[in-house]
Amino acid sequence: AAIDFLLLAQGHGCEDFDGMCCFNLSDRIESIHQSIALMKKNLEKMQKDISPWDKW
Repeated sequence: AAIDFLLLAQGHGCEDFDGMCCFNLSDRIESIHQSIALMKKNLEKMQKDISPWDKW
């Protein structure tokens, strides 16, 4: 299942590999990529605030 997921995440479908059994995630693959992109974007916004009181 993990190999199937990785292939689908890279845009390959079951029809690309003869004899491979896989499940259909094609209707969710866009939202997976969008979720990863959104997480990366939000991670870039994260900051660590250092207060002068932290050194006391």
